Amino acid sequence: MEINFEALAVAADLVFRWQTFMWLAIGIFMGIAGGAMPGLTAATTMALFLPLAAQMPLGPALGLLIGIYKGAVFGGSISAISFATPGTPEAAATVYDGYKLMLNGKGRKAILMALYSSVTADFLSDLVLIVVAPALAVIALAFGPSEKVWLMVMAIALLASLSGAHFAKGLISAAVGFFCATIGSDPIGMVQRNTFGFWQLSDGIHLIPLVVGLFAMGRMLEEAMHLFREKKMAENLKARIGEIFSKRSEGLSIREYLSCWREMSIGFGIGTFVGALPGLGSTVGAFLSYSVAKQVRPHIKFGTGKLEGVAAAESGNNATVGPTLIPLLAFGIPGSSSAALLGGALTLQGFTPNPRMFDLYPHAVYALFIILLVGNVFNLGIGRFFALLFAKIALLPRQLLIPLVMLMAVLGSYAYQGNTTDVWVMLVFGFLGFFFRIRGIPEAPLIVTFMVAPMLEAELRRGLLIQKGDWFDALFHSNLAIGLAVTAFVLTFLCARFSLMERMAVASEREARAATLPGDAKAE
Repeated sequence: MEINFEALAVAADLVFRWQTFMWLAIGIFMGIAGGAMPGLTAATTMALFLPLAAQMPLGPALGLLIGIYKGAVFGGSISAISFATPGTPEAAATVYDGYKLMLNGKGRKAILMALYSSVTADFLSDLVLIVVAPALAVIALAFGPSEKVWLMVMAIALLASLSGAHFAKGLISAAVGFFCATIGSDPIGMVQRNTFGFWQLSDGIHLIPLVVGLFAMGRMLEEAMHLFREKKMAENLKARIGEIFSKRSEGLSIREYLSCWREMSIGFGIGTFVGALPGLGSTVGAFLSYSVAKQVRPHIKFGTGKLEGVAAAESGNNATVGPTLIPLLAFGIPGSSSAALLGGALTLQGFTPNPRMFDLYPHAVYALFIILLVGNVFNLGIGRFFALLFAKIALLPRQLLIPLVMLMAVLGSYAYQGNTTDVWVMLVFGFLGFFFRIRGIPEAPLIVTFMVAPMLEAELRRGLLIQKGDWFDALFHSNLAIGLAVTAFVLTFLCARFSLMERMAVASEREARAATLPGDAKAE
């Protein structure tokens, strides 16, 4: 696809303003702070600020949300290294070596390695997004209604099967999201459906109260439950965090950074590939990169406090940030929860993600690309000077954090349209998100299907109109549509089978361990 220099100039004018840079810096600052606090994920923090972004111009809105996204993915490593509690799920793999480096008095070195490897992989993956997304969008323009229907079905199947430990739970989440998307008025006949007699739902469920409730309120309700269960702190964290600021704590040299180029390359390659696939996410990217690096270089002895382990894990999760937007920009299908929130922000700005974005709104796409690249510079600068201070933010008492976030969720939901209905909707989805978490049901399929379902219905109806009501021709109009349909069913079957095999393997391992325990231990 040729570069539209006129649109590029408009995008540069949108981005290179002090307002955009200010909100980008604020976003990265809040993202790192949120990521460093256990319980606040990237999606949770983005959901909290989505109502604010909806009231902003395009440049500052993208700067705020992209800054939060980038900062939070890195910020999770701070608490993972500081006291073995990953602030975000994608930082869990960083605990293996980062925490041991902290115990060995090298916490500063570990945090700096996490920062540098994160920014390096993030920057390279953004370049991949800029090159690949326009090319895929050109291919996607050749898709008709039949092909788009099956492409969306395939994306939903992948998300449902890969977003959680259990295949059925992923499907349940996807089904709930699909149902919620049908609430409101029929887009063709404008007939109300699934409103349960509430006229307030005649316009459907709005995105902002849904995501704020599902991610922010649901997460805080879960954290409150854990807080009530705690009886005492297991360790004294203040002394450990203080070691980072001591003069004895070593910094990271350029030579040490460059010595981990193999692990960063592995993390970049695997993270980029994983990020481009809908449903896998940065957590899978981190663990897969760490595992591959461990197999490639067994002599390093990962897990004993090695910088290479931190580099592999952090480059693996941050390399997914850019590529997870590829399905969103090329096909209009969010690849993750964070991508769905960013897509929702674009929709609220009037730029609905779809393959024609590069033709209809090139300045919005170019602005997104520029902010992604510039955001890495801000992430490096802010992270370099404030990362060590953010380690103390993780010590913020949850007794204070939980009610503060809940209050922000209520205020943000009300401020969106100024009515109490959105607050009630947010609370309903907050308890739904809480139920999902305690039952191990992933939220990602719900939010993605909620956004994909209207497009799926529109394309299906368009196909039926073109084919004069013939369902077979509407669904299987071309060989490509048939191929995508077969692929969707095969992927669903394989994922279900792999999930079953994994559960059987875990059950067998438990039985084997139980068989080796003494009689008294078994009785216990």
